[in-house]
Amino acid sequence: MKKFKFLIPMMVFVMAIGMAFASKINPDTGLWVERNGVPYQLQSNPCTSNKEVDCRVVFAGDPNAVEHQVYTDQNFINQKKGGTLDSYILME
Repeated sequence: MKKFKFLIPMMVFVMAIGMAFASKINPDTGLWVERNGVPYQLQSNPCTSNKEVDCRVVFAGDPNAVEHQVYTDQNFINQKKGGTLDSYILME
């Protein structure tokens, strides 16, 4: 029982460290857009068509409906294909 009481605070500490690194963003998407001059990672992959058209998105909360080019890297070098002639609307 003494060992069990000793391990409880250690387990709480380890769980707190693990939860500090938890994130809602899906790191597997790896898709980026430039919003207000800074990189923004998308939470999902909107580019699902098989076409060789550049993927563009519009954020639903944007009153100006600005189109953003989707990139596969944070440095905005590789444009993501799989778009359509109309931009995808994101609810992020």
